[in-house]
Amino acid sequence: MDRPLRELYAGRSVLLTGATGFVGTALCEKILRSLPQIGRLYVLVRPARERSARERFEREVLGSAAFGGLRERLGDGFEGLVSQKVRVLEGDVGAPALGLGESEVEELSREVDVVIHSAASVVFDAPLDAALASNVHGTLGLLRLARSWKKKPLFVHVSTAYVAGMTDALVPEELPGESSPSGAPIDARREVEEIERVIARTDRDSRATKLLRAFEEEARQSLGMVGSEEEVSERVEQLRRAWVRDRLVERGSERAKELGWHDVYTYTKSLAERLILLERGDLPLVIVRPAIIESSLREPYPGWIQGSKMADPLIMAYAKGILREFPGDPESIVDLVPVDHVVCAILAAAARRPAKPEVFQVASSERNPLRYREMHAYVREYFLENPLRDPSGRPIRVPEWDFPGRRRVEAKLRAELLGLGVAGSILSRLREGHVVSDLRTRASRAEKRARMVLYYSRIYGGYATMSARFSTRNTRALLDSLTPGDRREFSFDIDEVDWRRWMQEAHLPSLTAKPGRRARRRTAPERAGEVAAIFDVDGTLVGSNVVSYFAHLKLRSLPPAARPLWLASFLPRIPYYWALDRVSRAHFNRAFYRNYRGWKPSEARRLGLESFAGYTLERIYPEALECLCEHRRAGHRIVLLSGALDFILEPLEDLADEVLCARLVEEDGVYTGEISGAPVAGEARARMLASFARKRNLDLSRSYAYADSISDLPMLETVGNPVAVNPDRRLAAVAKERGWEVRNWEVR
Repeated sequence: MDRPLRELYAGRSVLLTGATGFVGTALCEKILRSLPQIGRLYVLVRPARERSARERFEREVLGSAAFGGLRERLGDGFEGLVSQKVRVLEGDVGAPALGLGESEVEELSREVDVVIHSAASVVFDAPLDAALASNVHGTLGLLRLARSWKKKPLFVHVSTAYVAGMTDALVPEELPGESSPSGAPIDARREVEEIERVIARTDRDSRATKLLRAFEEEARQSLGMVGSEEEVSERVEQLRRAWVRDRLVERGSERAKELGWHDVYTYTKSLAERLILLERGDLPLVIVRPAIIESSLREPYPGWIQGSKMADPLIMAYAKGILREFPGDPESIVDLVPVDHVVCAILAAAARRPAKPEVFQVASSERNPLRYREMHAYVREYFLENPLRDPSGRPIRVPEWDFPGRRRVEAKLRAELLGLGVAGSILSRLREGHVVSDLRTRASRAEKRARMVLYYSRIYGGYATMSARFSTRNTRALLDSLTPGDRREFSFDIDEVDWRRWMQEAHLPSLTAKPGRRARRRTAPERAGEVAAIFDVDGTLVGSNVVSYFAHLKLRSLPPAARPLWLASFLPRIPYYWALDRVSRAHFNRAFYRNYRGWKPSEARRLGLESFAGYTLERIYPEALECLCEHRRAGHRIVLLSGALDFILEPLEDLADEVLCARLVEEDGVYTGEISGAPVAGEARARMLASFARKRNLDLSRSYAYADSISDLPMLETVGNPVAVNPDRRLAAVAKERGWEVRNWEVR
């Protein structure tokens, strides 16, 4: 190119899709910073449920840390530049005519010189229907629309270098051929038609009567007695959709591997390349194929990143001590490229109007390869010097890998999961109790860890054994064609990257400290009723328990002369109840509440009311009342959720908006001693809370729960803000391990 890119873009207009993504945000920032003479930057943004396209763009793109330097440099002129150069279009790549009105489409037809299609579903195990809709149909819809425009814009399709599939060869910068990576002939149009038949058939199979009955049975078991018919129907539909999703994930992965691709992502991206070649008409076309895109080398500043990229979950799992080993060939190449290289290459390629379609691969494997063993060494060095810390504040020591084969690792993980499955089956048959609950928790964590590592192995393992290299001859020639000034300002020279320095001084610090990630989304303003504060009662709100309550009520119901005799007969039974409670709170409640057999409900309520002033009130924790009042001032819904009986809690109803508690069965005007429904303890308490939240439209992820016992653990795990109050030994250990808040309240 004999002219600078600034001149080539002067007065020209660009339509960008995927602007809220990682590459899209970087493109917006680079265009506004380095190409200010551009005519107009149109960005297509899909509105969210609670935000318009404009709000999303301002929050997710302009609000990104990527724009910090430009904002500082321009000061008050930043907003003026954006308003003058950027036009946000509210639409969707997957909708007809992009979801735009006629006047907007006409404006694009008249004004747009370049279309940069960056939007995609970058999910390696996406269900087949979602991957097809985003990566194929969305791309074709945009191409067909642009083909009808007056200016016949250059169409820049951002693909991936891994459309080459499973190969050990040097991958040239060439258009896709007539065969898949496995060598099988492939007709992209017929392939898409077959995918659509598979999707329709899978949906039809999911509605079979036998399967729907199985979903209904599972729904009723999971919801239990607290689930309404409407909730059961909703759960059945959720299970049906999950079944469809699982089958489409499986079928997409199978078909991709049959044809020689790693996964459904690379499979559908290759189909998109093939179809735009068939349907481009007279549109000039450029395909840009980046390898694994990671944080920036220089711009907008070293280490800028947004979200988690392909290698990042593995790195962080390793740093946290979860990934003790991972399959891979130590001599295989991990083809990383900084995001600013990708952005500059796209803008350089988009400045041309080639007579024939061109392909540019932005990759490092040919000119500056990074081997798997080298990356592991750099990462390990960094975390030995800068370890993450566990919940107790102790440094996590990272292991040294010996690079076992993929089969060995996955076989070991499958054996581990089999053993954990047997253990889980045995534990599920044991009676509910604290010891059993602890064992189930440990087994669940071990199973979760093993499944996660197996998942990573299946999803990313193939990329850790590749010996293929991606040719960048065209990309290098493109760089060399730039003016000397542009080669500095728009550099994508992979030779300049020092991998150890970039990883240890830019990339890894950004992953752990997150200085360059998008600012954490603030929660929406809390409105009354949306957030709840859930309080257990005995041991949390009140320094008492059901045994003490019963003894107090029983003594009040007896003549003074009979009280010592009853007390002498009751006290020897307390160790039995204590031991039963240690085993299971639910079994304890069932056994202990039989003491109320024969009581009249009216008498029980009278005694409960009388006992409030003389017994309960003096045992309420003042800090608990202060905490409750703070939540009420914040507009939170106050809920008392307790295994205590209703007539005990009635005097406390004025403190709360809702009281969820246990009730006894009545027959012939007296209590039978049996609990109505399941005891409000353990998992049943958590299910009751979840059902209540659905009915009241509560957001449990933002709600608070206060409890004192390990039996309350399922309830505490249900909310986003669990607080352990005067916790027993086991709950205190869990709270410490998970970093939960712990409070110690006392009666003054």
